[in-house]
Amino acid sequence: MRRIALSALLVLLVISTAFSNPPSPPSPEDTVRQFYTWYLHGLNKHVPNPLKNRTVSLKYLTPEFLRRAPRLAKETDADAIICAQDFDEAWEKNVKVDAATINGSRATTFVQLHGPQMDSLKLKITLKKTTAGWRIDAVDCGQ
Repeated sequence: MRRIALSALLVLLVISTAFSNPPSPPSPEDTVRQFYTWYLHGLNKHVPNPLKNRTVSLKYLTPEFLRRAPRLAKETDADAIICAQDFDEAWEKNVKVDAATINGSRATTFVQLHGPQMDSLKLKITLKKTTAGWRIDAVDCGQ
């Protein structure tokens, strides 16, 4: 009797899982927050260029932006993601993302990085909606 009850419970679990809603893709804000946390964690672990991990980078960035990033870094003589030559280790734990403004397949938001060692940064982020979800397509360092 116990096996029948356990089997019935297992069948119900499989059925409920099959009909549950799939997880919704991350919002533009979540994409930006997750990316900056991952990127800054890499810098804190002394990874010289976290973007060389293409598999993870492409979870957050458009392929076009990933290709442009090295050129942007050379042109500005600064990291194209944080718009600075140096960083504050505390930024990893202090990423604030404003509510995004969505216009069709584009979104913009601002990310603020706070820490005690350096001035806070505020960057304008442009995202593009792809079939895989929201991806960062530009970082505007002029903010």
